Amino acid sequence: MVVNDRYFPPQKLSSFLNELSGRIQIDLLGKSVKNSPIYGLKIGSGIKKILIWSQMHGNETTCTRALCELIKVILNSESYKKNISFLIIPQLNPDGAEEYSRFNLNKIDLNRDAITLSQPESRVLNMMFWKFKPDYCFNLHDQRSVFSAGDSKNAAIISFLSPAVDNVKTISDSRKESMLLIAEINRTLQKKIPGQVGRYNDVYNENCFGDNFSKNGIPTLLFEAGHTGEDYSRSFSKDILLLSMKSALNSIINKTFLKRLTKDYFKIPENREKYVDLIINNATVVDQDLIYHKRQIAILYNEVLKDQGIILQPTFHSHAKRLELYSHRVIQLDKELSLNKINFKKNQIIDFSFFSNK
Repeated sequence: MVVNDRYFPPQKLSSFLNELSGRIQIDLLGKSVKNSPIYGLKIGSGIKKILIWSQMHGNETTCTRALCELIKVILNSESYKKNISFLIIPQLNPDGAEEYSRFNLNKIDLNRDAITLSQPESRVLNMMFWKFKPDYCFNLHDQRSVFSAGDSKNAAIISFLSPAVDNVKTISDSRKESMLLIAEINRTLQKKIPGQVGRYNDVYNENCFGDNFSKNGIPTLLFEAGHTGEDYSRSFSKDILLLSMKSALNSIINKTFLKRLTKDYFKIPENREKYVDLIINNATVVDQDLIYHKRQIAILYNEVLKDQGIILQPTFHSHAKRLELYSHRVIQLDKELSLNKINFKKNQIIDFSFFSNK
């Protein structure tokens, strides 16, 4: 399966920015390892200042696509421009975006570089944080397709986190504010996707930018675009992420989040890794010379860049008589088929030509 929408390299961002020429202030904030430009967009003149960054992981593109739509919304909203000053970094990791990689060109995860600041992209984000002095930070990401909202059968279409400020997870004033904002966003989303909002584990990691900025007293919201069904283009997730950001902005302007309580945040179920992409029922499996009949096979997809599109490459996850997992798709074999040329190993690529009934 090929998914073309998921690839958002620097060329696509440049085309988008060209469309905005004359309507927006676009600054060159710095350069990547490969000397690619990192742009900052400034919009609005309001008292409240919001720093938004996206695609610090180059293969997490739903967030950038949603952010581009948000930028258009902001440009057409007098309320947003009057009440808020935005600094938006739409693509912090252009080299990773080009390669469709989580990492930058030096194979460094930028979201584990907040303390050492070893990479030019990390230094750009850190510099703009201290220079802009935001009142809020929006940290935009994509999450894998493996997450359920708690232990339920509901896939997490979107997840949030108010990052911890220390190892004991102190609820500081700034962290409380981000919790209330997330609770207000969740209130909006439950009308649209009831039971399909998740919350990330808040184990503290000082090397993550969200934790670092939260520790420095700025309410920081982690947005994670998730997955549901066979929407591998993540069009619906993109729409939900856009709705979430608009809800946050409206709440900041109208202060409606102040009506929420921290317990409302903790009512959002914590993510669990309960999903795989595909389960195949009623297969005969040969695993290290042992034959298993009437098995369920769990498959995960690797996302591989090829010819400017993303190929979903099926890989083996596990097999059992009854898997304690949910899946975004199920294939029911009419009769048992022997996969006797495959010696199953974790993460091994699966050749689907072995299946005569798909």
